[in-house]
Amino acid sequence: MSAPGPARVLQGRYELRELIGRGGMAEVHRAVDLELGRAVAVKLLPAEHRGDAEFGGRLRDEARAAAAIDHPNVVAVHDVGFADGGEVFVVMECVHGRTLRQELQARGRLDPGEATAVLGPVCDALAAAHDRGIVHRDVNPGNIMRCHDGTVKLMDFGIARVADVEGFTGTGVVMGTAAYLSPEQVRCDPLDGRSDVYAVGCTLYELLTGQTPFRGPSSVEVASQRLREPPIPPRQVRPDLSPDLDAVVLRALALEPAMRHHDARELADDLRRFATADATARTEVLASARSGGSGGGGGAVPATRPQDVPDEGPDPGERNPWSWVRVLGLALVVLAVLVLAVAGVLLAMR
Repeated sequence: MSAPGPARVLQGRYELRELIGRGGMAEVHRAVDLELGRAVAVKLLPAEHRGDAEFGGRLRDEARAAAAIDHPNVVAVHDVGFADGGEVFVVMECVHGRTLRQELQARGRLDPGEATAVLGPVCDALAAAHDRGIVHRDVNPGNIMRCHDGTVKLMDFGIARVADVEGFTGTGVVMGTAAYLSPEQVRCDPLDGRSDVYAVGCTLYELLTGQTPFRGPSSVEVASQRLREPPIPPRQVRPDLSPDLDAVVLRALALEPAMRHHDARELADDLRRFATADATARTEVLASARSGGSGGGGGAVPATRPQDVPDEGPDPGERNPWSWVRVLGLALVVLAVLVLAVAGVLLAMR
């Protein structure tokens, strides 16, 4: 068996190590910045596209877009350069964790509180991007990573940038990830941040139910289906979801942008309502169990704010459980008096 050849070094600085990810648009290597002595990730075009000026330009555009967003939930871009032969590469923050796609493959679906909690920071990252006029265009579970330290990172800005210009190619292939394209992307309409809101809605739907809102035999069918019919409500797929959360998902998936959340911040606020309610409910159940209390018979804890209950008197037709206690107490008193009386009589007869 031959020994591996020398590691490839880009611009005399970035030493490539193992391949850690690959898609149709790029491949990512773990690498070492020899100048600063730190671990980084280097994104390169795959071999079949390395001589393609359009793909190279798209990778540079992605790097510029991500570098313009200074946010803790966006994977940071450190550098962009050209290798020997003019090959474009991007140097990024190296993050360790699992994408939500990997989470779904391992677990099937997530609990509502967990799903809403993980997408809140994604919306924060998108809001920061939208403030700079940048639309991600390809939000999906494969582009969201949950790091080992709990931080959520949004990746791959600009991958579907061409989708709103070209739409379908001559061969009927949808640019971008078909299951998460907004209706306006499919129609080749102008895009704004609400297109990303739609993609977050698709992602949330999948995290909650284990399936995408639209499915079909081809990417063209999946993409165009959303123009013809509404999605199946997530509660029909997963009945234990609350009606309020169901409504949030369906609002994010509205056909027309004007019917969705106004922006990513509004969606983030909605998601945090459910994440907070779920965390509070879990804490209360745990505290009750530790104190030995009976937290309500082990039923499901609602993920939404409890409804106000009007202060009404007891139903005259209902029996008050405390009345039985009073009757039982009175019976015990009478029995005690009788026992004492009989005992007194027996003593007097001796």
